[in-house]
Amino acid sequence: YFASDVFKAKVDSNFDQLTKWTPENIAKDPENYLNFCEKQTKDALVQLKADKISVAQSKGKLEDMKDKAQAKVDAGEKYLTNAKAAYKAAETGGVWPIDFDNAKRDKEYMKNGIVKINKETETQKMVLSKATDGLNKLNAQVSRIDKAQGDAEQQLAEITANRELLKVNKLTDDLKGRLVNMKGAVQGVLDVIGENKSSLPSLADLSADTKVADDAAFDKIMGN
Repeated sequence: YFASDVFKAKVDSNFDQLTKWTPENIAKDPENYLNFCEKQTKDALVQLKADKISVAQSKGKLEDMKDKAQAKVDAGEKYLTNAKAAYKAAETGGVWPIDFDNAKRDKEYMKNGIVKINKETETQKMVLSKATDGLNKLNAQVSRIDKAQGDAEQQLAEITANRELLKVNKLTDDLKGRLVNMKGAVQGVLDVIGENKSSLPSLADLSADTKVADDAAFDKIMGN
């Protein structure tokens, strides 16, 4: 959900162009090299801003997913606590059906309900875990984008300064070294943009498959 396939192809192309600027080629044409670095850095800043918006949108979806999953986990655990206690009390007293959840419930209904809600609750716990993990990864990505934006802004200032130095001085060894080192900074910014996009967990993919209860699953839940 970060860089598009089209932009990724563009980034790959920019990497190829960047490798052509060897120290020798930089020394031959420092002005055009600075123009190239400036264009790549400005383009990167535009994409980084777009990536940050995309991350914010993804965080919103994951936070909503996390909140809904947490609510379902809380409701499921509350139901299971009450249902298990009611079932055990009915078994001990030998009284069926029982009054539960505003209706008369027989033994099979209670068993099926306990297994079904337990499975759905466990599924929502998995959703909750994946959503939390996804949010942590997105927060880390925001930090990388923020750093890349700062690096790009600093790089533009460096480009401006080096361009002014070229106007008043010949290409000294010190300035040549600064220009060569600039490649690493530009590549570092492009690395952030070129990261592989991640997939977000989906509630639809994690929906519970509810089936009729079997005795083994029920006994495990009840702790027998």
